[in-house]
Amino acid sequence: MSSEVNVRGEEALRRRVERTPVERHTLQMYERREEAWRPLNRRRVAAFIHLFLMCFVYTENGCRLHAVTYKMMKKTLCKRIIPWIYRWLVFTMDEMYWPISLEHFRELDQYLAEHLPRIQKEDEWRTVSYFFKEMLKQRAEYARMEQMEKEVFAAVERCLRS
Repeated sequence: MSSEVNVRGEEALRRRVERTPVERHTLQMYERREEAWRPLNRRRVAAFIHLFLMCFVYTENGCRLHAVTYKMMKKTLCKRIIPWIYRWLVFTMDEMYWPISLEHFRELDQYLAEHLPRIQKEDEWRTVSYFFKEMLKQRAEYARMEQMEKEVFAAVERCLRS
């Protein structure tokens, strides 16, 4: 019997398997039970969207996947993820109740606009898009109102001092 040291040298013992970011994320999803075929929740949807963006948008992750994998991911996005997001929309300013984060929405919406316009034009995604764009408008409006209040308070303080 020969050991690893005798056959390939000492360097063989120090080597570890290098994994691409997609493979690492997929293994972490599996360990945390965040696969998209399980009943969906906010964490599982976020993990899927992150995986989807890593595979389709961030091409520096290397390791091209099989065409069947890409097809399955697009189908999962259209048939499970987007309908789940649509069903769980809550019209509130509190991000804790939103089905996905604003960052995930922006990246996914941009990718859909550039590469999958048919999906972006479907009613469910248009509603999701409308929701997030309205929330951004509301945030801008609240920020503007707060700025106006600060200016008014500053003006009142100046008047009281003089």
